[in-house]
Amino acid sequence: MKHTLKAGLAVGAAAAVAGGLFVTGASANSSIPNVPDGSSTSSAPASKLTPPPRVFAVVNADGTLARGKGVASVTKIGTGVYDVRYSRNIGTCTWQGTVGFGQFSGSTGPAQITITGRAGTTNGLFVTTFDATGAATDEPFHALVVCS
Repeated sequence: MKHTLKAGLAVGAAAAVAGGLFVTGASANSSIPNVPDGSSTSSAPASKLTPPPRVFAVVNADGTLARGKGVASVTKIGTGVYDVRYSRNIGTCTWQGTVGFGQFSGSTGPAQITITGRAGTTNGLFVTTFDATGAATDEPFHALVVCS
């Protein structure tokens, strides 16, 4: 069983490097508790025991949430300045952001984004967006948080 798990991790890591996407799974004989094969020893659903490993927010330029997973709130603080809060601790996670619409049509002009952890909390991001000249401007964006 340990050999199967190690092989699965190696394949998953290779796929992550090659495709830039993390895909995980479990074998039907997995000994890891709370995995999708139903081997949990608890009566609570796995989602209640561990927070989701990936959370994200797709935010419109006006600060409204277009869609997301694990998002507690989004607040537009000022021109190009946003506070995104998640329903889990993201203090040991990695995050990244991209300027862009959360739809299948349209495009923003050249723009920039910076994201850092929100001071005073372990579940928030401080996001700033800028136009091509570096001036603060309201831009739509995607924020992805990946945790181990």
